Amino acid sequence: MAKVTITLDTEDMTLAEDFKSVGQLVTMLKAATNIPSAPYMTKSEVARFMGLKSVTSVDKWIKKGLPVVKIDGMNLLIKRQTLIDWLAEHETTE
Repeated sequence: MAKVTITLDTEDMTLAEDFKSVGQLVTMLKAATNIPSAPYMTKSEVARFMGLKSVTSVDKWIKKGLPVVKIDGMNLLIKRQTLIDWLAEHETTE
């Protein structure tokens, strides 16, 4: 697990006082650092990386051509940079 250090100056103390408990701050930090960082991700990790609640959208993207790596013909992995590039190719101004 990554070690996170936070330093607050006097101006930041007001912000720190806004938190109801240290537990809330810890929960928020854990959530912020829970984004997958490996070069290859499972569909569930892609969903979490994109802030999605389920893999349904990821499945749709795969059907629309998002490249995947198949291991043993079953396990799908998606390369992080490939996902980012694929999404960039599908950007619209709508």
